[in-house]
Amino acid sequence: MKNKVVIVTGGSRGIGKATCIKFAKMGAYVVVNGFDNERHIKGSSDLVVKEITDFGGKAISYDCDISQKQNIISLFDKTEENFGNVDVLVANAGICPFENFLNINEDMFNKVVDVNQKGAFFCAQEAAKRMILNKIKGRIIFTSSVSSIFGGDLQSHYCATKGAVNQMMKSIAISVGKHEITSNAVLPGTVLTDINKKELKANPDLLNYFIKRTPIKRLVTTEEVAEAILFFANPKSSGISGASLIVDGGMSINLQ
Repeated sequence: MKNKVVIVTGGSRGIGKATCIKFAKMGAYVVVNGFDNERHIKGSSDLVVKEITDFGGKAISYDCDISQKQNIISLFDKTEENFGNVDVLVANAGICPFENFLNINEDMFNKVVDVNQKGAFFCAQEAAKRMILNKIKGRIIFTSSVSSIFGGDLQSHYCATKGAVNQMMKSIAISVGKHEITSNAVLPGTVLTDINKKELKANPDLLNYFIKRTPIKRLVTTEEVAEAILFFANPKSSGISGASLIVDGGMSINLQ
């Protein structure tokens, strides 16, 4: 990945942060995209950049709300101003405000769709346009979820958007394949991130249940999910497109 330019949305924490650090350690130029909200520590994208530059890596931060298309265009403009092009997009940003199906209102539904589905779609579109223009054999990688396949209580809005991401990924793979651009998705299982950390730590029985369900007897880490993302970005994975890779320690196949 040396000198490859990588944009990671939702890169200031959790899976995104782990992904940014791994790419930087592999020699990539990393753009850390985050967005300040009520659950996000202000300036955390800059902290990720500092962590990367402290070990000699190259990174910049650009915080914006990727649910707005103009912000996405600005993100890519900023990337090209600093690094010249875009080789890899990791469309990782996502939100999941846990709520009972019967209580989800229109505002919450729209917010989840705007970030998880609309944001991922237009990030991928902008990446593809610029990769094609610059004749780059690029990589578009989505962070989806096993919940896109199996569903989940308190996640009916979130699961729907991740199911949409899976289908978008496949259609995009078809559309950009002739330009030697690939499109794939990583589907994490239960991972301790800012999305669910508060809920799981407040409910030890639920956390232990998930661990018991996982054949490897522990939850998958953010670093392990990042390794799967890195696999799809590797130039040697050029023959893989339209694929979904589940990273959940086997939890989703264990029905016992």
